[in-house]
Amino acid sequence: MLVISRLLILVFLTLLIASPVAAKKILKISAPPSIWVQEDGDKITGPIVDILSEIFTRVGVEIVAKKLPWARAIEHMKSGHLDLMPVIFYTPEREKSMAFSIPYVEVPTVVFVAKGKIFPFKQLEDLVGRRGLFIRNDSISPEFHSFKSNLNLTQVSDYNTILKMLNAGRADYAVCAKYGFLIEAKRLGYEQKMESLQVPVASRSLHIAISKKSPFLDYLPEINSRFKAMHADGTMKIMVDKVLNHAAGK
Repeated sequence: MLVISRLLILVFLTLLIASPVAAKKILKISAPPSIWVQEDGDKITGPIVDILSEIFTRVGVEIVAKKLPWARAIEHMKSGHLDLMPVIFYTPEREKSMAFSIPYVEVPTVVFVAKGKIFPFKQLEDLVGRRGLFIRNDSISPEFHSFKSNLNLTQVSDYNTILKMLNAGRADYAVCAKYGFLIEAKRLGYEQKMESLQVPVASRSLHIAISKKSPFLDYLPEINSRFKAMHADGTMKIMVDKVLNHAAGK
């Protein structure tokens, strides 16, 4: 009787380990709030997250959002403690620890100033002698990073800090991704207090990145296949236009 009981326990444990619940896979993602990704309680929502959910739900993977500051999220991608960032710019340095999807949208990077504080700007040399801000670890362009030692720049952790410093006159300008900055300015009530200079600093492609230490790295071809299909049938452009129009208040 004792032998039978032990056998039953072993069978139960085997079934438990093999069950869908026990085998459930968790994909950990993080991204700062932007027009592409919004935080909703302990979740991340947005069009790119919806695409990822569609892809990974089909293979039995659950997406779980981790709220992390940008710089810490980058470090967690390097270590593998974070699997994926759905909104990120490519850099050679990041490629050492992350694999990047094909791009899904082009994002202009521009110079923002407080309302009424516009100055002539056609090239990076026009920023010399002024107090500037940019987001820590932001990849603006090779040209900008080569030139930034000539500029009086302060690195900050988020758009909220930039908005407050520009509004208070503690900086003359900020170099930021246009659409993400605008949506954050709108959310925090600074929409009518900021304006951008006409000439962009750079134009960058947004990607999805997967940590090279993540067990989900093999899913990158599936993501690329989905993006290619969306570009080909026009649904990606429709999605992007909808997001941009919403950010512009249209």
